[in-house]
This record gives sequence, C-alpha cells and structure tokens, in this order.
Amino acid sequence: MQKTNIAPEILQPFFESVLNAADKGQSQFYTGLDLGRQLSRPLPSVRPTIVDLNCGAGHLLHASAGTDTTLLLGADIDPCRGQSVDGATLHLNRITSDTCLLHGWLKEVGFLADLFVLNPPWRLFFLRERLAALAQSSLPAVRQAFKGIEDAGGIPKEAIDSSIAMLLVALDLCTPSGEGLLIGNNATLQRLLFDRGAPHGAVAAHVWAHLVIPGNPMTARKNCQWQEDKEFSTGVIYFARDHTAGPRRFEWPRLPDRAYRHGVELRNAYLASPTAAERWQAAKEKAGEVAGHKPKVPWNLWLAGGTIHTALSLFEKHSQKIDKRQVKRLFNLNGRSPMDLVIQRNTRDELLEVAEQSGWRVQPELLAAVRAAIQQYHAERAPLYPLPEIQRLGYLDEEDAIDCKADLADTSGRVIFRKGQRYSLRSETVSFSRLVTRPNNFTGEDEELQYSGQELAFLISAKDETEWCFMDAWLRDDPSTTVGNAKRLKDNSNRREPVDFTLQDLVTHFVIPEVPDVAAVQPEAYATVLGRLAELEQAFAGEAMPAAA
Repeated sequence: MQKTNIAPEILQPFFESVLNAADKGQSQFYTGLDLGRQLSRPLPSVRPTIVDLNCGAGHLLHASAGTDTTLLLGADIDPCRGQSVDGATLHLNRITSDTCLLHGWLKEVGFLADLFVLNPPWRLFFLRERLAALAQSSLPAVRQAFKGIEDAGGIPKEAIDSSIAMLLVALDLCTPSGEGLLIGNNATLQRLLFDRGAPHGAVAAHVWAHLVIPGNPMTARKNCQWQEDKEFSTGVIYFARDHTAGPRRFEWPRLPDRAYRHGVELRNAYLASPTAAERWQAAKEKAGEVAGHKPKVPWNLWLAGGTIHTALSLFEKHSQKIDKRQVKRLFNLNGRSPMDLVIQRNTRDELLEVAEQSGWRVQPELLAAVRAAIQQYHAERAPLYPLPEIQRLGYLDEEDAIDCKADLADTSGRVIFRKGQRYSLRSETVSFSRLVTRPNNFTGEDEELQYSGQELAFLISAKDETEWCFMDAWLRDDPSTTVGNAKRLKDNSNRREPVDFTLQDLVTHFVIPEVPDVAAVQPEAYATVLGRLAELEQAFAGEAMPAAA
C-alpha cells in the first residue's frame, strides 16, 4: 500500500498509537462525495445520526447524509485544519483524538449510535492496549474477534489491523438496531475476516454484504500495492449488530440489496439513540482535557462567597465508572459552609473524604478553609477546665474506638464486652418521641401531647460486629418514650430494644479519653487571658476600698 504523509502536529500521538507509523504514514484515502453517495445507498433510509470514527474532513459523513439527518459525529487524530467539504449543509461535531483512546471514553459514558460510515486508515497496526475495552464488549463476537491474533502479515501480537479494529469498535458501539459500512483493502478484509480460519472471523457473521471494487476508486488507481504486478481491489463491507447470518458477495457496480440484511433495524427516527449527541459531547470534552485544554468545570468542589459549590463535568455526569453514591455525597455538600459541616463528626468525615480521598477535583482554597474550620472548631469547643468522665462523653464522638476497663454483660448475664479489649465506636443522633399527659390551660382537662427531638447515641461493636447502643437512662426506662434504632447491621433489626445500656454503664465499663482544655489547645491565648486577669487584679488591688457606712 502506498505510504502517505503524517501531519507534523500529530507526529507524537500518532507514533504512540501506531506501531508501523514510520512505514505507512497516516495511510489515508479520502472518500469523494460521489463515491460516498453511491456506497451509502444500501444503508437504511432512516439516518438521523451518522458517525465516522476516522472522518478526516468529513466527506464520507456528508455524502451519507439523508433528508432526515440532523447529526453528523466525526472523530480523527488529524485535526485536518483548513480542509472543508464543498456544499456541506450540516454541521460536523468533530472530536480531534486518537480513536483508539476515544473508544474507551465513549464506552465509559455509555455512547451508542445507530449508523456508522467508516473508511479507516489501511493496514496500520493499532496498539491493542489502547482498545482494551473491546475485551469487555457486550457483543460476544467482538470479544472473540479481539482475541484473534494474525499469524501472517508481519503484525506483532500486541497490535491489531486498523480496519478490523474500527469494525470491532463500531459493532461495540452499535445500538441493537445499529449498522454501518466500512471501506478497506479487500485482500486484508478477505484474509482477516472471510477466509477459512480467519483470525477475526467471529464478526464475519455480522457482515451482511461484501462489495468488491476493482482498483482504488479513491485514487483512480487500478494498482495500490507495493508490488506493481499484483491486482488490487477495494472491499466495502456492510455490517449490522443484529445480523448474524454472514455476508453475500457483490461485484461492482452492482450494489448490495437490503433484502439480505437480517435482524432488527432502525425504521423510525423517533427510535434513534436520544442521548448520542450529549454523550458524544461528553467524550469530546474529555478528549480536550487530555489534550491540555482547560476543562469547562475546573473544580468539582470549590468555595465561593463562604459556601461550598459542587458540579460535575459532562463526562463525569455520564461516566459509568463514577460511583453514583459518591456523586450524591458530593452534591450533599452544596450550599453548606465549612464550619457548618465540621461541627458534627459524621458530616466532617464526609466532607474530608469527599474533598481528600474520592478523586474529585477540589479547589485548594476550599481544603485550606476546611482545615482552618476544623482547627477553629476544636479550639472553640475546648473546655475551660479538666472535665469529669460523665462530662467528657460530650467529646466522645471524636473517637473511633474505645477501651473496655470492666466486663459488661447483657440482661441474660452473657459478657458482651471484656476488660482489656478495644472495640469500634461510632456516634449518631437518634430521633425520639415522648407522650406526655398535661392539663389543658383553658379547659383544665388532661390531654396527651407528643414531643419529639434528637439525642446522642454511642454504638459500640462487639467482636461479632453486633452493635450495642448506649444512651441516657430515661430514654430506655420511660415507657412513654419511643427511640429510633440506630444500629446498622442486619442482626440488630428489632431483635433488641434500641437502647441496650445507659451512659452510666458506658462510663463505668469503658475508658473515657481525657479532653484537652483551653490551656492545652490554645496555650498562647490562654496565657494572654491570664495576663489580662493579672493586670485587672493588680489594678483593683491598688484602689482604696470604700469605707463602710
């Protein structure tokens, strides 16, 4: 095959993607509009969206457009600047990217399309590692064909022929009614797809027509081989995801008859993939970011006007790899201030995990504000003097584990917590409701009133991971009070009362950590206040005491 030039601006990415780039160049052959119109005639009459994964300037796309076509989606590693299609009436939404990498991004956002027209570079050796997503294709034939290794032809095992690669990518991205055409070197297609024992023959069943054209109609040459004495033919294959009966061969100028196309097909524009445009745009933004362009959403989490703001890029919105629970946690922070979120342990941990460990793009100023809020919170909540154990319970929500200092048994006498062992601890606010009978201020008659509120619960996990709840004694002992069950594990579901032990039990049987007072947390401020107090004492001591009356 004749060698073609490589655009200087894509030398680096092209050599990173193609093993034989130096030998073959870009191996591009542009499809003329007249030829494109003829070859696209066997495609379905309903064509709202058309995709070309190696589109060049877009000639084949524009040639294939029908009267109902509203969306042309094209991608190419070559930006093709300065090239245009004469008489084009439709806008081409184009992605400049290595198509092998683009396939992974399209898969991640769930992109699917109904119609592909492809004239990929001929006989380039694409790196398999960049097409690794094909190994998890939902189409079994694609998975099997991707495993195929070409023994002849000088292609390394870590590479795959460009025409075969693009056929597999298109089939992988087809909707259930999706189909398309692909133009290539007929000898290559015959050897790799249709010959007995062809390495990628698993997808031949999805080809419903095989058109053979003498020579190369894109160059008007009868011979395109390195060996000038050999005849050359162009092959055009028409494929469909739901067609599994294999191809029928046609000789140019006879075009394939759609009567040989089996399976479901798109018959109404309203059935076309409704989110193709948005998901294509999502992949386009991702490709731009990888190329070094400034992202449209620079931060997922940032601070403005003292409050937290959250956003996802279009790619992140559609990405199937992003945990939707993490997305929910992210957006739960929206509109809150850092100080609001650090006051309670659970919301503080949530904020820190989302901001530091979840992989989101976080504004550095926000992280600084969060750390400052945490430091300020701990400084302001420090007690003025050392506290006894029962008062230190108010600070226990800062701990993740607690040491047992005396055995603690349940009502049956079974020891749950043993002296000398350490147990996991968490705290949670629990809702409660209480019925109270009081006389009505106007009638004097008794009436029932229901009060509701929240109380702090400490939950300690035994060695079998069963949680036990410690709360105020009155919440457990008052028959008119109903307490919510904060225990998480399934073994705790209503098998025991919500409150197992009292706060006094907690103090008696567990080591309650010391709480640093103001003197330890803010030594400089503490020393300053002491100095001022000393000055005041000295000033008052110097004044004469008033005489007794």
